[in-house]
Amino acid sequence: MTISRSNHASPRVRLRIAALVVTLIASIAFAPMLAALPPAPAAAAGAAQGCVPTLRAVGNVPIRFGPGPQYRPPIGTLFRGQQARVTGRLRNNTWYRIAFNGQEGWVFRALVRTTCIQNAPVVPPSPINEPRFRADAMLIAPGQCTVLRWNIDNVAAVFLISNGVVQGVAGNDARQVCPTVTTTYILRVQRRDGSVFDTPLTITVAPATPIAYPNFRADAYTISPGQCTTLRWNVEGVNAVFFWDGNVSQGVAGVGSRQVCPAVTTTYRLQVFPRTGGSTDYFVTVVVTGAPAPGITFTVDNGNIVRGQCTTLRWNVTGAFNAVFLLDSSANTTSQVGPSAAITVCPQVSATYTLRVIGSDGRQFDQSVSVNVAQFPTPMP
Repeated sequence: MTISRSNHASPRVRLRIAALVVTLIASIAFAPMLAALPPAPAAAAGAAQGCVPTLRAVGNVPIRFGPGPQYRPPIGTLFRGQQARVTGRLRNNTWYRIAFNGQEGWVFRALVRTTCIQNAPVVPPSPINEPRFRADAMLIAPGQCTVLRWNIDNVAAVFLISNGVVQGVAGNDARQVCPTVTTTYILRVQRRDGSVFDTPLTITVAPATPIAYPNFRADAYTISPGQCTTLRWNVEGVNAVFFWDGNVSQGVAGVGSRQVCPAVTTTYRLQVFPRTGGSTDYFVTVVVTGAPAPGITFTVDNGNIVRGQCTTLRWNVTGAFNAVFLLDSSANTTSQVGPSAAITVCPQVSATYTLRVIGSDGRQFDQSVSVNVAQFPTPMP
């Protein structure tokens, strides 16, 4: 059988053969270049990386040297509407770190609005070194001494102040002191940016025959929302000691500590039962600062009435607060009231009513309304 083959292929077939040849040559020539290229990133990853964490001030926001109100004075202000790039945040998102005039600053979250904050890195809660100022004994008898100790690095200068006398000291040092009366010592730290941080420490000189004293104290007496502090005490030679956190009273050891994380300003009590009988209470108050202000609405139905008429006061308080009071200038009275109410008042003279709200951090917020009373003469008979 003979197979014949034509030397004349159709134009369509010739075009397909030419295209295949060009493709083969191109793949061979560009294969090394394609292999050297990095893989293209996913579209979603690119979008996430392009989202820059920023914040905008909703009011005039103080910028702190560190994440908390204890860093004072503020190093600057972020004014209403100003924006800043967020370079870090605390794990609980209560404070944000920003770049400010060539240095780092911190702002409180309740005072700003954020964008893409999840892209800001989590940073340690104590980016700057605070002095650890302490004493071997904070309660001594007359004639006794104790040793003050402190540790602080990377600052411009450190001073120890007592009774108005300022003495330059090293950053890691100790001093023996023998006060004859109760004395407060201040460790003053001057940072490299010129700001100053004072840490007080009081040495109590007890009577010659001291009673059992627990030295009830806190590591930090002022904290921000979400932060914690540790309460400590030490007393021996007594029958019993009880710790009370405002809700529960619990027996504890004579030498002990308790970590507390109050959401609002709270007073803690240590009750000591000496062997001589009776009991003595000791108190420590931990102030929670920087809490958002409560929302207050206070109105009067009619602020202009005739003598003998009445009108209605209405109010509503929202958010976190400790107490609400109503002040009446006409009667010179102050009454504790609920967070929401409407009451009728019939003042005989013009009066100002003030709704006073005590915030969760102890701050006071007042709103007032006035009622003008028109005085008409008694008609002639």
